[in-house]
Amino acid sequence: MECDDLLVGHWSSLPFSYGVMELSELGFLGDGRGWSVLLDVGAMWVTRFTWRCPEAGVVELHAQWMVQGTPGQDVGPSLFSSSKPPERVDEVTRHRYGIGPAVPMPGAEALTTVTFEEPVEFCHEFARGSTQIRPADDPTSGQTMPPWGVRP
Repeated sequence: MECDDLLVGHWSSLPFSYGVMELSELGFLGDGRGWSVLLDVGAMWVTRFTWRCPEAGVVELHAQWMVQGTPGQDVGPSLFSSSKPPERVDEVTRHRYGIGPAVPMPGAEALTTVTFEEPVEFCHEFARGSTQIRPADDPTSGQTMPPWGVRP
């Protein structure tokens, strides 16, 4: 199993982050590339990674590049208003996960959710967003970032 098609798309911790000052997002492209976002009131970190599923219910993330900066103030997708130069990262992590319905808070409707045993970007649960994402949806796509897979 190379990539689990059920993971492909955008995922957000926002519905599960009630009362928390941070949120996390994940983007999994169907070609094995992706990114994670950690966002708080004054800072944003984006990590580009490649991903694969070495076995059912396990995703392996190979972090390659990270950039941090100040988030923009516009409503909508997370974008930087300013950032530092990207830094090379070389970290591989494995995460057991399951995909299914979850209720973010009492009285709310169930959402399609990916739940990780160990947190990814400090969160265990992410609600399904769009399944139709592209590389341009990566918040670093407008930055001068090395392409995925480029290893200095």
